[in-house]
Amino acid sequence: MENGKTAIVTGASSGIGMETAYALAGRGYRLALAARRGDRLEEVAGRCRERGSPEVLAVPTDVALEEQVGALFARALEAFGRLDVLVNNAGYGLFQRVHETSTAEMRAIFETNFFGLFFGCRCAAPVMIRQKGGHIFNVSSIVGRRGTPFHGAYSATKFAVIGLTDTLRVELAPHNVRVTAVLPALTDTEFFDHSVRGRGARQSFAKFKRLTPADVVGRKIAAAVGRNRPNMTFTLGGKLLVLMSALSPRLVDYGMRQYYEDLRKRLGLSS
Repeated sequence: MENGKTAIVTGASSGIGMETAYALAGRGYRLALAARRGDRLEEVAGRCRERGSPEVLAVPTDVALEEQVGALFARALEAFGRLDVLVNNAGYGLFQRVHETSTAEMRAIFETNFFGLFFGCRCAAPVMIRQKGGHIFNVSSIVGRRGTPFHGAYSATKFAVIGLTDTLRVELAPHNVRVTAVLPALTDTEFFDHSVRGRGARQSFAKFKRLTPADVVGRKIAAAVGRNRPNMTFTLGGKLLVLMSALSPRLVDYGMRQYYEDLRKRLGLSS
């Protein structure tokens, strides 16, 4: 049990955030859980208490709003007095070709997926520097290493997350603060349900039958606390995609074009 340790988890009402909260609760962490859905958040908080967390705060939060992120951290620090772990997980998808994506849609997804995470990092860093220790997990995606058709806006936010994480890891290393980029591949969560134009998003990966269970990702995040893990990738397919994109981008482009044409036809879209 990690007596006295505390964590903030965003996007904690479902999926990877929820399962990470459960895993940390099982290790005895005090938790501040954040998500927009207050009712679901309270349910998760109750289960965290049952799993061993001595204290859980459920704080309804829209991470796209800087003042709400600040209020989340203020409440957690007032209650716990310290912060050992931050899991920046909140985000959503957008299923749309890049040239058909509006400026408003692109700005909105960056506000949540990137700026929400940035706000969290900026709040956590001074606290962990003062403590001379801590661990930040920024949840990106395999598509933050290789963009995929119809997910350009989402991929762009996740590429930005990785860039920020790489920089922050170096800047905070002298203060004994670790920063890890989490790169899930296809995960069994409510991602498709929460994606804008989710029907198409679900169809885009319909042929992929094997999804990584969210609890596997959550447990591995909890187990990695305090370890020097610059990146966490969970599937062989994800690792191969990243490797092949670096070694032979034209070959991967060819495969992506076949995938794009097949999906475009199934969705009945013009070229």
